[in-house]
Amino acid sequence: MDRNGRDAILADAIRLADAEHYGKVLTHPGGHYDYWEAMKQRGPAWLRGRNLSTLLLQTEYEDWPRGRVVYSIKDTRSIAYADPRVRTKVRIELVRAAFQIPDADFVMRKDSHYRPSLPSIMPDDDD
Repeated sequence: MDRNGRDAILADAIRLADAEHYGKVLTHPGGHYDYWEAMKQRGPAWLRGRNLSTLLLQTEYEDWPRGRVVYSIKDTRSIAYADPRVRTKVRIELVRAAFQIPDADFVMRKDSHYRPSLPSIMPDDDD
């Protein structure tokens, strides 16, 4: 969430040239937990500089819906695998903006890896 309580995204977008091959897709070489821990080390000033709430520092990465954006080499498009709570109109637009993905080159898919396991502090829907 942002500093005003609105939906926001904490993302680590990289250039395709810096991605690693994973089967038939290009993906970020890092993991969610490592990025979360690095964010916590950067602290509140880093979050405020990105207009993100410092509430994030009081939670764990499992508390928030997650996903991963990959680039399909075969289909030449970006695919986002995401928790169902991310698949709303507003949140999809946040993902597209964070990763600079044109609408025509983007598809959102389910993945059993990105499912809510605990009650989240994030509302289920916003549109």
